[in-house]
Amino acid sequence: MGKDFRYYFQHPWSRLIVAYLVIFFNFLIFAEDPVSHSQTEANVIVVGNCFSFVTNKYPREVGWRLLKVLLWLLAILIGLIAGKFLFHQRLFGQLLRLKMFREDHGSWMTMFFSTILFLFIFSHIYNTILLMDGNMGAYIITDYMGIRNESFMKLAAVGTWMGDFVTAWMVTDMMLQDKPYPDWGKSARAFWKKGNVRIILFWTVLFTLTSVVVLVITTDWISWDKLNRGFLPSDEVSRAFLASFILVFDLLIVMQHLSLRNIKCCMDVISLNLTAHWGH
Repeated sequence: MGKDFRYYFQHPWSRLIVAYLVIFFNFLIFAEDPVSHSQTEANVIVVGNCFSFVTNKYPREVGWRLLKVLLWLLAILIGLIAGKFLFHQRLFGQLLRLKMFREDHGSWMTMFFSTILFLFIFSHIYNTILLMDGNMGAYIITDYMGIRNESFMKLAAVGTWMGDFVTAWMVTDMMLQDKPYPDWGKSARAFWKKGNVRIILFWTVLFTLTSVVVLVITTDWISWDKLNRGFLPSDEVSRAFLASFILVFDLLIVMQHLSLRNIKCCMDVISLNLTAHWGH
């Protein structure tokens, strides 16, 4: 490969830096966001309805409880089936013929979002039944989740960590196995490919670091305010820029896996997204 733009753009160091910076930026925005310390009740459109539908606001009567459980179990079942066979296979695969959804590719993601959709729909069906009774207004499902914003942000931080670190760790695994850059990290690559070292290290590091991160987030052992002490303050504008950087870096991770022609297309998409974002 010639030492052109693509050579440096897809270089292992470039890909590793981008992948791990996403983790750092996500932790930074979590630590700096005032919502992470908010004691008000969390409310999230659609997701709040689904969460409340499954976890809280259960009536005292056994019959109503059974009805609610039956409805959200039915919603999950229909969501999984519709996501797999209706949306993934029929709509995305056969009708739209999207290559990214060929065979079983992307089926879990489609089923996940389809389940969220049907939980939202069935929560309103449940609300309609409650309104028909006339005396069950206190148990109406809304986008209020029944937990504090502080707790919701901790759950979001753990979920974000899982997605970001698995992505970064997979990029690391690929870079230590790739062949286009034979002079990069020779000793590290040789060690990584030795026997079952790669498999053992991958899962050991993943579970160990995830356990530590979850423990730190849930127990508040580390206080960012005490560590920061005004060294790196933020406001709404800086956090908006930080969120934009995270979006761009996530897209860069995908682009670094693509060919040069696809890279140009993705650059156009990023430009349009940022223009639309700051235009609002």
